Amino acid sequence: MIFYLALPLTLALYLLTRALYRRFPLPFINPVLIPMLIIMGLLAIWQLPLEQYKAGTAPITFFLEPAVVALALPLYSQMRHIRAKLLPILLCCLLAVLISVAGTLLLGHFLHTPRDMLSSVATRSITTPLAMSVSQSLGGIPDIAVAIVILVGILGALIGFPLLKLFGVKDPHAQGLAMGACSHAVGTAAAAEQGVEQGAFSSLAMVLCGILTALVAPLLFHLLA
Repeated sequence: MIFYLALPLTLALYLLTRALYRRFPLPFINPVLIPMLIIMGLLAIWQLPLEQYKAGTAPITFFLEPAVVALALPLYSQMRHIRAKLLPILLCCLLAVLISVAGTLLLGHFLHTPRDMLSSVATRSITTPLAMSVSQSLGGIPDIAVAIVILVGILGALIGFPLLKLFGVKDPHAQGLAMGACSHAVGTAAAAEQGVEQGAFSSLAMVLCGILTALVAPLLFHLLA
């Protein structure tokens, strides 16, 4: 039964949450967080098979890759600004990756975190496919890496813009870079809600930080882990 209900249920919860957010634009009314919690609750309460739910939502998974590719459109629209600020953008993304990965490794060292768990958490700020690949190459557990990435993305979407406002970061380009560097695709979706510039620069940061993490994380892991 859940196989046939999975797709309409997921879409209905997403659209309802989006409509609720438009009426009450509060950070915790998130179209990823709310449907996820409801579906998890339904699967747990009625002991529904997760495999059937995943099979039922296969069309959503199929369209995920074209949706990611479509992020190139806002990037193209902001190409003039990106070219003018390319060096600062690269430096900011590199610094974000170094702080994220090195900070995780150093904290894990002091907390005596097991090596496989450490390598699963170190890739928390990049998009899910890259996080799975990089963490697995470091000896991590891909399932844990995915869970951490999703949690970080949702947390960033919830508190990212309130924090930026609290610290007086008003430039849309800086806001977008911060969201994309810290909260990958979920943060980029939240940035796109704020404006085209925020969405474009968040997409750019997500891509650059993913590439830089894939290059830098193995080196930092062997040096610091």
